[in-house]
Amino acid sequence: MLDLSEQALKERFVKNLEFFQTHLPKLHALLLAPPSAYNLLNSPQGFNILHLESGDLLFPYEDGEHKMLEISQEWARGIWHNPKWQLKGNGVELGHFDLENLPLTHKACQEIFQTGSGQDVWDFGENFYPPSAIFGLAGGLFLALLLEEGAFFHALYIFEEHPDLLRLSAYFLDYAKLFKATPPKGCVLFLKTLSESLLHRIFSTKKITHSFLHLEFKPYTSPASARALESFNAQKSSALRGWGSFEDEMLGLKNTFKNLKKSPLVLNPKTCTRVDVPICVVGNGPSLDTLLDFIEAHQDRMIIFSCGTALKPLKARQIAIDFQIEIERIDYLKDVLLQAPLDHTPLLYANMCNPGAVSLAQESYMFMRGGSASGYALKEWAIEYSAPFVGNAGVSLACLFSKTLILCGLDCGYIEGRSKHARGSYYGHEGVEIPQGALAIPSNFGDRVFADGLFILSRDQMGLAFKQHKSEVYNLSNGALIANTHPTRPKDLQLPPINKARALTRLKTAFQPTPQVQINSKSYVSFHAQILKIFQQPLHTKRDLYQVVDQLSTLSMDLSAQDPLMGILFEGSLAHICQHLLARGLLLQQAELPAFYAHAQSVILNTLELMRASMLQET
Repeated sequence: MLDLSEQALKERFVKNLEFFQTHLPKLHALLLAPPSAYNLLNSPQGFNILHLESGDLLFPYEDGEHKMLEISQEWARGIWHNPKWQLKGNGVELGHFDLENLPLTHKACQEIFQTGSGQDVWDFGENFYPPSAIFGLAGGLFLALLLEEGAFFHALYIFEEHPDLLRLSAYFLDYAKLFKATPPKGCVLFLKTLSESLLHRIFSTKKITHSFLHLEFKPYTSPASARALESFNAQKSSALRGWGSFEDEMLGLKNTFKNLKKSPLVLNPKTCTRVDVPICVVGNGPSLDTLLDFIEAHQDRMIIFSCGTALKPLKARQIAIDFQIEIERIDYLKDVLLQAPLDHTPLLYANMCNPGAVSLAQESYMFMRGGSASGYALKEWAIEYSAPFVGNAGVSLACLFSKTLILCGLDCGYIEGRSKHARGSYYGHEGVEIPQGALAIPSNFGDRVFADGLFILSRDQMGLAFKQHKSEVYNLSNGALIANTHPTRPKDLQLPPINKARALTRLKTAFQPTPQVQINSKSYVSFHAQILKIFQQPLHTKRDLYQVVDQLSTLSMDLSAQDPLMGILFEGSLAHICQHLLARGLLLQQAELPAFYAHAQSVILNTLELMRASMLQET
């Protein structure tokens, strides 16, 4: 029973001060400050939270009683059926993969997802909860009551908008106990603002468990908590995208070896020297419609990188493109280049590009695209921040060649009332509907802009690239606001005359003859041994299940960091398989878990061996 006597509140507050002083010293200083906006009301009529300026109460006062305790007890009761708590999914339809193109990944996911009897509702076991996000503590009493019942969270994210409200929670909530109710580093407190960069790092390292199901609690709604909620959901959506698959990566690897056999000139980033000329990176977003006049008028004063399907609208305006950038592995790329057409435009293509499309170019240069397994066949030459879209590759390349970038049509989202792409592009006529599930994001110029996980990932990767290269970036597009850029109207950008021919000649000197490429699969042996070690751990509870999935994900990502070619080759499919492992396990009774886990281990190990054999055969 939680002791709510006045003496217990004081002792708990002192204990929390000691905890914060040791573990969270910045928050400790805030707790010592006198209340400025909110304070705790502790009277014979019960507890409440008082707004000092207005005198308003956070909880109702009815029939001579303050209702904070009663409402907090309601919030802590029967979470799975409590309307105040929401279990949020990710919209992914499990068990459905393209059998023709992803045969090994599809088969493994199906085998795991069809194991056991199953049921129609998620079952987490007693007092265990998935990653949970709390947007406002409202005194924290409800959370203290949950801890008294033995609650354990796989991860817990708490956003509180005012230091006073965090201070009040220290009377009710034992923070040392709270931090023990999650795995190590699994409890995160956000005060005033929610750090998207921190969330991005967390979601990136635990993308399977964190992008699947999460619990959400909102005691009230405010502008600050609404923004925090949007940021949290954006990072969850972003973490769900860009996983890839073994089959896709193998296609890229096979294309890479075919392209390398032709002894192309390949970009060596170490030999890049920046030219004193702006580079305009052009994407095929709807903003391009209004920026073609600017590009046409200034084409002699900047180098133009056309990305993907931006080629056709630019060609239609007879704009001289200096490099056409492509990354696509699949066959339709050849049709895109024929329709535009490519003609004499130099092609700057990623290593995994479709060889048939590459053969259309009269002048071509290759770059090793980081973020994909095959891009690390020449590890030291890989260009990072080049995924997920061709526009990301365009800006990463431009960052190497110039300090000054101009972005046109790189919208990274859906603009309300506009089609997804520019008019007259390869995609033809498109509707203006915003896809279901797209999130509102900050825009460059005030338009309403929405994005799915892949667009958010693309936007964030661009921002990181600009920060890494210390680029001066003018974003002329009407789409997403991109970090480390200057929103700029075309009329406000003045470009001086340049010697474009000399700049292009200098730029091309960074491309060199292909060095010898060899694939070393030794790291796979260690990877396989570490998976076997993880599989030796017993699995009896849903908490164990979450732990195993995180361990497999971490192991896979560690391999990708140490040996990107080998790691990325397996990482995507293993992530999909583990998501199905997690999903199916949560639909089983606790007693079924050991047998299910034993079968899943066999499926995972057999699938990885089949993938390894396929890789060795193809390379």
